[in-house]
Amino acid sequence: MAKLNFQQTCISLPNGAQGVLAQAPHLTRAHVSIAIAAGYLDEPRTLPGLAHLLEHVLTTAPLDTSSNTSLLTWFAQHQGSLNAHTDDYVTDVHFSIPAETLEAAALTVASQLVRPAFSPSVICAEVAAIDAEWQARQHSSAMQRLSAIATLSDPQHIGAGCRHGNAQTLGSDTTLLLEALTAFHRDHYHGGRVSIAMISPWTTETMTRLIKRMATLFSPPTPSALSLAITPRWSHLPHAKIARTGNAVELLWPLPSAIARHQLIALSGLADSVQQGYLVEQLPDSITDYRATLAPSGATDAFSLTLSGTATQEQVKALAAALSERLAAFFATLLGTAPNDHDIVWQPPADTLQLAPAWFTHARRQALARRFATPPSEHQPAASLFAASNARWLLDNASPSPSSPAFDAFDRQPAAYPTVQRWCGQYGVSDDFAALATTAWAACFVPGAVIVPSPLTAQRLARQAIVFKQENSPHGSWVIAMGSQANQAMVALLEDAVLAASKAQEGLLAQQLIQRLTPLPATPVVWVSHNTGAAAVCHALANLASRVAIRAEQPPPASLPTSTAIMRTLSLPGTPSQRLLLALAEQHHSAAFFQQARYDHHLGYVAAVRRGDGAPCSLGYVVQASHAGKISKDAGLAGGKPVEEKRIAEKLRSITDTLWKTSDSVLQAQLPTLTPPETPLAALVLQWQSLLAGTHQPLHRLGQQRIDSQALTNLLTQINTLGHWQTHWLDSAGHYAVNR
Repeated sequence: MAKLNFQQTCISLPNGAQGVLAQAPHLTRAHVSIAIAAGYLDEPRTLPGLAHLLEHVLTTAPLDTSSNTSLLTWFAQHQGSLNAHTDDYVTDVHFSIPAETLEAAALTVASQLVRPAFSPSVICAEVAAIDAEWQARQHSSAMQRLSAIATLSDPQHIGAGCRHGNAQTLGSDTTLLLEALTAFHRDHYHGGRVSIAMISPWTTETMTRLIKRMATLFSPPTPSALSLAITPRWSHLPHAKIARTGNAVELLWPLPSAIARHQLIALSGLADSVQQGYLVEQLPDSITDYRATLAPSGATDAFSLTLSGTATQEQVKALAAALSERLAAFFATLLGTAPNDHDIVWQPPADTLQLAPAWFTHARRQALARRFATPPSEHQPAASLFAASNARWLLDNASPSPSSPAFDAFDRQPAAYPTVQRWCGQYGVSDDFAALATTAWAACFVPGAVIVPSPLTAQRLARQAIVFKQENSPHGSWVIAMGSQANQAMVALLEDAVLAASKAQEGLLAQQLIQRLTPLPATPVVWVSHNTGAAAVCHALANLASRVAIRAEQPPPASLPTSTAIMRTLSLPGTPSQRLLLALAEQHHSAAFFQQARYDHHLGYVAAVRRGDGAPCSLGYVVQASHAGKISKDAGLAGGKPVEEKRIAEKLRSITDTLWKTSDSVLQAQLPTLTPPETPLAALVLQWQSLLAGTHQPLHRLGQQRIDSQALTNLLTQINTLGHWQTHWLDSAGHYAVNR
């Protein structure tokens, strides 16, 4: 299947602001990013986390037009979503909104970025929020990676320290922080650093006018404005070691401090070509997967190649030299064909589901390009980009030998073949994307285990023009292949694959709890578009799923500080009306729950409302708090928990009970916009997830049916009659409990 592509238009304004836009007529929502060329590495040395704090304050401070409304609450009230991200050299605020509300949303966000209200109370609250985030993430592999990257920096460079920020680095002097935020905002949030990126169903001319209105709100840079140039930070150390979960090595090739735009375009094309299997033949058998990234988070002035598998430090050194040579040769070829103009086609990666995340990444890269195009005051000639001597790497301290398995494999002695449930046909996906009417696909699911394909499967399939997607959780694993000969490709994939024992998911505990919201089948499942070859797919899946589990439980590290996630869930049988009701509640409750859980009751860092769609359908209200007590395995579910956990659970009950007492008229006015999938792959995945969850129709295809007042009253009554409430606990030691 041909990749999606969108023609870009770039614009520049007299105040220095820049814009990039793309029209996508099939969208119902617009995706917009306002990126500022300022990040962690632009902060004062004495205030690590200041750029991060400013990002938080911008999104939670009250708007000029309303003392009780922040950007976050404004978007929740208008059926949109907004978030922000601070990286090394770029901070962006990005949002998605129904297309009919785009103009109001865009001008509201731009106005807030230009004239934020720096309230002392908001600053204090956000310092506490950043500290809670730090506590929740400080032992994660992502934070360990940032610390390891810092060790590769010149000790005199600001990047030689982790700049996430916490209560200790930011301090408690609100007056000092207010002055520092004001100065940082004045020096960096002006037109000379602003890049606006927009993709929507609007015409190019209409989007151009809107971007110009947004951009002209920003003042032009002053004659004494700080330079955009990037100061080289990479020291001469060839590598660093990092201890983290999993087996991987990340190779980094630092970028020169000044790069032309067409060179960055060529580097982006290089990353895409590598993703499509370019390096398959160059890697040893011990490498099972890889991912190439231009300007990865935390090392945005580098080209990254992350290799999954096993390798010693000596092997990595040799591999870095060999890969440097291959990448240098291919980059030289791409550099000769890269366009020099700004009006180029944007192609999201082949495995993109929704366009928003890919577009926001693209927008950050546009803002970063401005900084690379600005030469430093003291231009220093850089070594060849992909010279072997230029490569750095992050190596897992605990990497096993190449002969040891990277997972807990299942026994290969066959048991009785399990029954495989099978669906065959389109199930209406061609209504979402007509191109799917002539496309083949195959999808497979195994409960309670992880499907481990043979090494470099995604890249090998990409070379056959087949898109591969996989999703794993502690509760099951699925794979999907889309493209010509998908059934044959799936049979080959399953025959070469093995099963691995499910492990606890990495990431925040709250995210692990949220995964429990969606029901999954208890038996293996196949969904194919065509009957030809379907029996072979079912046989291959049954053969794979017949392995008998052999698994040694590994106790979690005892040294981690205790953190606890608590979630209160509401489950309903899952009729179409009930599914719509929970979608409505998720939209309507999110901002209010966030405000009450995070700020009114100080329940922790994470405060979110999430929905699990299916039959049954569920809604979860989750928080994560640090330093709460550990759940005792011997404690009764109704009691025996520490006082702090009981307090949080009681507050959750109180907040959610209050939210569900909202009047019918308020809910009626907030009917959700059911967003259709934005890519063919997303259409397949949404239908696949619906089948797995016990329904045949994804929520967006239930129709924009209105829920009249009486029907809504009846539905709300079902909350007390058919609704099933539960409270879930999960702590950092892996203890899980659930009760009503």
